[in-house]
Amino acid sequence: MFVAEKMAGFVHSLRYEDIPPDAVAAARRYLADSFACALAAYHAEPVVKAREYALARGGSPDATLIGAADKTPADTAALVNGTMVRYLDANDIFAPTPGREGGHFSDVIPALAALAEARCHDANELVTAVVANYELLGALSETYHFSRRGYHAITVEPWTLAVVASRLLGAGPDAAVHACGLAGATGMVLNTWLRPSPSIPMIKAVAVGLASQRAVQSAELAALGVTASEDALETTFDRLAPLHDAPTDLARVDELGERWTTTRNVIKSYPSQISTQAAVEAALVLHRAGVRAETVSRLTVYGHNGVCGGVQGSPEAYAPATREAADHSTPFVVAMALLRGRLTAREYEGDPWDTTEYKSLASRIELVREPERDEAIAQHGIMGVKLVAELTDGRAEKAVVHQPKGHPDAPMSDDELLAKMTWLLEDVAPGGTHERIFELCANMSTKDDLDALLAACKL
Repeated sequence: MFVAEKMAGFVHSLRYEDIPPDAVAAARRYLADSFACALAAYHAEPVVKAREYALARGGSPDATLIGAADKTPADTAALVNGTMVRYLDANDIFAPTPGREGGHFSDVIPALAALAEARCHDANELVTAVVANYELLGALSETYHFSRRGYHAITVEPWTLAVVASRLLGAGPDAAVHACGLAGATGMVLNTWLRPSPSIPMIKAVAVGLASQRAVQSAELAALGVTASEDALETTFDRLAPLHDAPTDLARVDELGERWTTTRNVIKSYPSQISTQAAVEAALVLHRAGVRAETVSRLTVYGHNGVCGGVQGSPEAYAPATREAADHSTPFVVAMALLRGRLTAREYEGDPWDTTEYKSLASRIELVREPERDEAIAQHGIMGVKLVAELTDGRAEKAVVHQPKGHPDAPMSDDELLAKMTWLLEDVAPGGTHERIFELCANMSTKDDLDALLAACKL
């Protein structure tokens, strides 16, 4: 049996009643977090441009553009809303088996919601689709180190989303297999933007929307009888260059329905790249302890390569020039957390990377990569850091974070998630919107409940 057939069989046989309660609860929290992340990005430039494109294109009014009263075809809604959910880089991310890759699984939620609305499904079917897609992504994201061959983790999203979309479209498992083949053959996502640079472009968010749109289109075509290679995934992996220290492992697909991984996703506390989360948390610990930028002579981050190297810790990261580059900059997010005592979407407004206060503190920040922390994340998935502030009076203050808040090993409480949703939606949505979204996602089950959620997001 081909991989796509195994995935389609799992998705089409899954019932809401069969899902473990903790996975259902997790999926409902991811839904709330994702809708808040999307709505918070309503006014962002790439989102505005995507929405203009969608409205100019027109088409059947099937699915709601989050935050707006307008409706478009489901694939176009997937483009716009998918761009929204990723823009702030605050949406959840998978905590994979150590040594394997993760990904932002909530990238697929806007497309699933659009299809559920367009096909008049109830809220429980949407939750089922979310869990199904998270499980497929959990299996496929651990098969291969895509980033080491120039691909982005988004690459696997069209493959899995096309399969789950087929279920929501009312197509059978056979159509889902062909949808997967169509999306897989045409939706591979090359990582052309995440590299050391002061100016990461808008594609960082738009790529998610485009990949989601392609998956929905593939499912719609397959439902009409358009065929593709049933062994498309096997062929893809055969043609990818092998990694001898991390061989391709498709065995995880055989564990679908047995080993549930939906709960193994990090709900981010801050709108910044995942490797920087612990560093931001440590900076806030120091701020609460009374440390202020003007009293710091040196601020040293001790961490693994993801926070002290790569894109986040490169020389270019000290001088970001775009919002997209700033949220992938360890110096920037640590500096802003210490300067402002928080890191929310507001800390990116007004080009703060150009200010004297940022540049002054950034010049005193040192990033130190420690081999033992590289080993800890590679062997045990530990993402922690140590932050040491040397003060002008000769004292030193330090903060140590083992795992960032929101990680499955350091879970975020409902109150903490509501607090995150509060700052996400401040100055964007009417007061109480975050509570309404949270309550609806926690308890919705019917079609009316799903409609109420979309209405609650209207600005």
